[in-house]
Amino acid sequence: MTNRPSDHRIAIIDIGSNSVRLVVFEGGGRFPAIAFNEKVMCGLGRSVAATRRLHPDGMVLALQTLERFALLLREMRIKEVRAVATAAMRDAENGRAFIEAIEARCGFPVDLLSGGEEGRYSAMGVLAGIPEADGIVGDLGGGSLELVNVQAGAIGEAITLPLGPLLLMDDFVKKRTAVIARIAETLQQAPWLGAGKGRDFYAVGGAWRALARLHLERGNYPLHILQHYEMSRAEVLEFCGALAGMSAQSLVKAPRIAQRRLESLPMAAAVMRRIFELSGCRRLVISALGLREGLVYAAMPEELRKVDPLIDACGDIAKRSGRFAEHADKLLEWTAPLFANENAVDKRLRHAACLLSDVAWQGHPDYRAEKVLSEVLYGRFGGIDHRGAVKVALALYVAYGGTLGEGVAGNVERLLNNGDRNWSRTLGLGLRLAQRISGGTSSALRFARLEMTADTLFLKVQETRQAIAGEVVCRRLDALAKAVGRKSAALPE
Repeated sequence: MTNRPSDHRIAIIDIGSNSVRLVVFEGGGRFPAIAFNEKVMCGLGRSVAATRRLHPDGMVLALQTLERFALLLREMRIKEVRAVATAAMRDAENGRAFIEAIEARCGFPVDLLSGGEEGRYSAMGVLAGIPEADGIVGDLGGGSLELVNVQAGAIGEAITLPLGPLLLMDDFVKKRTAVIARIAETLQQAPWLGAGKGRDFYAVGGAWRALARLHLERGNYPLHILQHYEMSRAEVLEFCGALAGMSAQSLVKAPRIAQRRLESLPMAAAVMRRIFELSGCRRLVISALGLREGLVYAAMPEELRKVDPLIDACGDIAKRSGRFAEHADKLLEWTAPLFANENAVDKRLRHAACLLSDVAWQGHPDYRAEKVLSEVLYGRFGGIDHRGAVKVALALYVAYGGTLGEGVAGNVERLLNNGDRNWSRTLGLGLRLAQRISGGTSSALRFARLEMTADTLFLKVQETRQAIAGEVVCRRLDALAKAVGRKSAALPE
C-alpha cells in the first residue's frame, strides 16, 4: 500500500537560526522511527537583527557541523537527503552566499524556505503526530514565528512574523514593556487569529517546549512526555504571565533546560500569552513534531498519509517484537463482548492494545508488566494523547499481571478517571484470559468465546474442546468477571 520498503531512510538537515540538526528517519510506515538525531547550537541568527549578517562564529561552527553530517550520511549510505534553511538565512545579507558555501563543501543542495513554506511544513509536522488537529499552529523559531490555521487536517491561512527570540532578546531584557507592546502590535498582522476561539493552539519549537517542561516539572506531572502535553487557557495565561515578568537569572535552577533556552523563556512566554489573549484559544497542546517531521510527511505518498499513525506504529512494533502479529485482529474481536456501546475512540485504543499485547514476552517473567508499561508510556507513538497512552499502557500492565494503584502505574493513574481505570482493568484482564486460553495462537480462540449478560460472564467452549477451560483459565475468568461486576461460568456449547 505504501510503496516504500520497511528499511526506507530519509535524512532531514534543518539549518535554523539557533541550531543545526540532523535527523534520520527510518521505516516505510506512517510514523517512521528516528534512527539518528544530533543537534548543535550554532547561533547563526544571533547577530542578524543588529548587523543583517550571520554570526561569524556561528558560520564556522555550522559549516563544521554540516561537514560532519555529510560524512555520516555517506557512511550510513543514505540516498534521500533534504536540507533546508530558515529565517536566519532568509533575513541575512550573506545568507545565500553561505548556502552556496555549504553546498560546495558538503555536496548536498540546501533549500531556502520562505516563511510560508516553513509554516506549512511545521503544520504538516503537527498533523503527522496529531491527525485530528484543529486550531492554530504556532512555530516559534530563533528568528521568526510562523502561525498557521489548521482545520480538519487542512492547512489554511498562514503568516510569518519577526518575533523570534534572537531578534528580540536584547531589547526584551532592556525594554520589556516596549517589546511586549511590539509583540502585541506585530500579532495584529494576523487578524484571522480570532478564528482560534474555542479551539486548540499547537505549539512547536524549542522555546515553547522548554516552557511546557518547566510547567510540567513545577506541577509534578506524572508523565514526562512533551508530545501532546496540555495546558488549559487559564493555566497558559497565569503561567505565561508570571514567566514573562521573570529574569533568566531567576530561572537558573530550572531542571533539564539548557541555559540558552532559559534566557529566551520570558520572551517566549510573553508571545504565548499575547497569542492566547488575541485568539481566544481554549487549550495549549505541545507538538514535539514540527518542520522536520513535516518534511517527511510531505514526502509520503498520499495514501500513506491517510493511514492511522497509532495503529500503523503498533502494528510495526508487533511485527518486530511480538511472536504472533496476526493475533491482534482476533483479540479485538474476542474482547468485544466486554465493551457494549463502545465508542470509536475506545475501540481504536483497544485495537492498539491488542496489537501490543505480546511485545513483552521476551522480558523476565517477574518484570514483564513493568517492561510493557515503560515501553508504551515512553515509546514514540503518533495519534494518541497522554490519557489514551496511559489507558493502553495500564491495560497491558494488567494483562501481564500488574495491579493498578501500585508503583509507576499508581502514579500515572492520576491522569485517568474511574471509568478509564475500569476500562484498562477490564481490557487487561480480558487480554490476560485470552492469552492463557490461546497460548498466543488465533486458532485456539475459535474454540471459546465470551458472552456477557446482566449478571454473568460466560466462557462458552466448544463441546470437543473442553480441556481448554483448565484451572488457570477459570481463575482468570473469575477475576475478569469480578472486574465487570458479574458472576463467572464456563459452559460447553
